[in-house]
Amino acid sequence: MNFRTIAISLSFFLFLSKVSDASEINMNPGKWQWTAVLNMPGMPIQLPPTSYTTCITRADFVPKESQLGKACENIELTTEGDKVSWNISCTKAAGVTRSHGSITYHGDSAEGVINIDVEGVQVSSKTIGKRLGPCD
Repeated sequence: MNFRTIAISLSFFLFLSKVSDASEINMNPGKWQWTAVLNMPGMPIQLPPTSYTTCITRADFVPKESQLGKACENIELTTEGDKVSWNISCTKAAGVTRSHGSITYHGDSAEGVINIDVEGVQVSSKTIGKRLGPCD
C-alpha cells in the first residue's frame, strides 16, 4: 500500500455517501477545496498534506468522477445539526477498506476527522474544507 493510494482513498472517503437531508446542513454548495493532514502510526516522518477540489451540491455529496464509490457499501450515515458522520466499508480487488469519520460544516468552511483501515494499515487525518466559489 503506497502513500498515494492511501491519500486518494482518504480524499474520496470524504464524500462516498449521500446525506439524507442535506438541506438542513449549513453548507454552501459549490466548488470546495479539501486538505487533509495524514497521520500513519510508525511512520518516521510526517506525511505532507494532500489537497483536492470537488463540486459539492445539496442533492449529492458524491463527486461524479469518483469510481471508488461504486465498490463501497454505506454501512451507516448520520447527520446531526451541521455534522455528517459515517461508517463505510469498501470491497475492492486489493481487499477491504473501512472508514469512519465526521465533517462539520460552517457555511463556506468545514473541518473533520477521518480514520481509515486499509487491510490493517491505519491512517487518520484532520481535514479542513473551504468553498472556493461556484462549480465550473
